[in-house]
Amino acid sequence: MIDFGHDTGKAQAAVTAARRRKLPVPAEIDATAAMWQVVMDAAHKRVPDRPGRDDVPATAEELAALIEERARRHREAESLRYVSSDFKEPVSRRYNTLVREQAPKWIAGLQPTFLALTKTLTVQAKKLPGHLDVRTLDWRDPAVSGPWERAESAAIQLDQLVADRQIMARAVGQDLGRDAELWAVAKLAKDPEDADVFGHKLRDQVGPALREWRDLRHQPTSRWLCIARSPHLELSLATPGEVEQRQATMGRWHDAVQVIMTSGLSRQQAQQAVEQALRA
Repeated sequence: MIDFGHDTGKAQAAVTAARRRKLPVPAEIDATAAMWQVVMDAAHKRVPDRPGRDDVPATAEELAALIEERARRHREAESLRYVSSDFKEPVSRRYNTLVREQAPKWIAGLQPTFLALTKTLTVQAKKLPGHLDVRTLDWRDPAVSGPWERAESAAIQLDQLVADRQIMARAVGQDLGRDAELWAVAKLAKDPEDADVFGHKLRDQVGPALREWRDLRHQPTSRWLCIARSPHLELSLATPGEVEQRQATMGRWHDAVQVIMTSGLSRQQAQQAVEQALRA
């Protein structure tokens, strides 16, 4: 079980992202958020400010009453702070759990917009030159500048959408590790097979595609176009957990490659070892 302790920051950020995307937020989440605010208000209950010269009353009797009142308010504030700590864990756990359960549905709700934007991106990618380095494109040519502007608009919106998706995924506590940013929005066009391993497809084709994506980290539009054009990658918004599945697929491919680099194995032994690595 994921334990966020008393920290509701990631869950609150996910709810904010969901509202920004106009996705439904269950009433139970809002009700629990209101309870969490009650806990926080009690936990930060302030005592009255220290009295100044102008707060001194006219008589000793009035001062005695004022001191008693201030003592009562001090005791009340201290009691509220103390007792509120009893509710921090159960209320925050309920809130985080509700958001964690809802986050996959919110991410699924991003899918229609993601598909529409990636469709636009794919259409424009076909109209642009083969190279994607913005420093070498001819911006004077309308056949380049027009499609690029439309692709850039889609890429900016995709970056914003994916940023919200990542906020939601963090509330679930997943989608970390190598190239998680890529596997959140793309998957291998097809799972590796024995022939791909023995044919060095990872080294000669998929590997260079991944390196190109990494090299374009400072050119976001080109980076999206790189994925859209690659025959080895398929644009696909991952639900929580799918990022780890995609990373695991790549990990099995790497493990299978290591097998055939091992000396002393016969062809049959290598074949069996590769099959086992790919299906681990």
